[in-house]
Amino acid sequence: KLGVFATNLYADQAILSSSAHYLWVVKYTSTMRSDINYSPSDVFETFPRPHSTDRLEAIGRVLDEERQEIMLRSGLGLTKLYNRVNDSDVRGDTDIDRLREIHAEVDSATVAAYGWEDLAVRHGFYAYRQLQRWSLDPAVRVEVLDRLLNLNQRPARDPRRGSD
Repeated sequence: KLGVFATNLYADQAILSSSAHYLWVVKYTSTMRSDINYSPSDVFETFPRPHSTDRLEAIGRVLDEERQEIMLRSGLGLTKLYNRVNDSDVRGDTDIDRLREIHAEVDSATVAAYGWEDLAVRHGFYAYRQLQRWSLDPAVRVEVLDRLLNLNQRPARDPRRGSD
């Protein structure tokens, strides 16, 4: 199954690559066997996206360009590349370390775009859904998901929800 997001904004790529979006996906999408089945009506349309910022646009471009370079250099596709990002045994690989740094900045820029300056964004290797992965600190994950749910439940007049 393939989902395509037609956009020319790197900020959109950053937001959709953020931990906030991933947490929303895992919480609210359906599954096929044990795989996530990204459902646009359940996830994309309900995800409370922040307004685009220059910082999101810049880090989205960095993510796109540097990830492409890493994939070309390493000969890895997205799945194998992110398997390495999430493997706690992979240490000292400059490309993987750099991609982890970029994603940390994506998350920081996303949190800032929501106006959540009080939230300390920390990453590391943590158990999540019975898997060890490189992700947000568990307490931060819970707080981000709670705040997203609160935004999602705002009245439909909120301009970030796409209607007046």
